Amino acid sequence: MPLKPLICAAVFALALGACGRAADEAAEAAAERAIAAEAGGDADVDIESQDGQQSITVGTADGQLRHVSGDNVALPADFPTDIALPADYTVLSVMTMGPSLSVVLRSPGDPTDVYAKLRADQASQGWKELLSMESSEGSVLGFEKGKRGLLLNVAKDADGQSTVSMSLDER
Repeated sequence: MPLKPLICAAVFALALGACGRAADEAAEAAAERAIAAEAGGDADVDIESQDGQQSITVGTADGQLRHVSGDNVALPADFPTDIALPADYTVLSVMTMGPSLSVVLRSPGDPTDVYAKLRADQASQGWKELLSMESSEGSVLGFEKGKRGLLLNVAKDADGQSTVSMSLDER
């Protein structure tokens, strides 16, 4: 879906600032106008806040984007079983856009250990490693399997835990 990153960021910013149904509706209307003006077509934006989670769904003629964030978000029911996850984690965010999936996790493990375990586990699941970079700021792993690409970023968060960002793309 050819939505520009700036428009997506605007939708998320509007949604994060929304509080209550009336504010959600105002944010939805503003986001729909902004996307329609940028994309040159109608857009449908739905923002929901409930039980410590927020979901944003943006639909255009080109496709749909869905982003859910908050307290212990559920992985999608169709999350690929051949993608290894840390032994202990909490899902902070899930975004789907067409065949692409992005997930952000928090794990109490040390980032170096989480990185090493994910690296070994992806390989054991049949993923071919294409990229491996480690630094004190964070580490990146890139894999491919069939027509899919997987990018993992592991970094230490402000609380000393690991944040793992996963991006899966179906080509």
